[in-house]
Amino acid sequence: MRAERIAAIPVNILWRYREFKRDETPAPRIAFFNMYDVDEVEEYVEANGLEPLELSIIKSKALLTDGNHRIVAARRLGYEEVMVKVTVYMCDGRDTFYDHTLDRFKEIDDELGAWLKNLFIR
Repeated sequence: MRAERIAAIPVNILWRYREFKRDETPAPRIAFFNMYDVDEVEEYVEANGLEPLELSIIKSKALLTDGNHRIVAARRLGYEEVMVKVTVYMCDGRDTFYDHTLDRFKEIDDELGAWLKNLFIR
């Protein structure tokens, strides 16, 4: 079971919950996949806008599970807030994520906690 909401969240808050630091370490190139680097994603976002990122919440931890290139592009382009699909999983996450992904989740700080409280508890 899970709960989902879409909301605008400040880039500087989401920045702490990146799964991968694509501005520092590019994604590996795989010959049969069409992979894009951050510069290409930035060009796309500048021309076409930004699709919502995905923030996953499990218990007291969070992780930006989709949008690691896009958040870098948004930051470079001066976005202060981005639209985010926030999903709160009511389980330990093992039915959805691999263990190595679960290990990347970070403790929710007070700033993100306040945003989540306002988003889910009204």
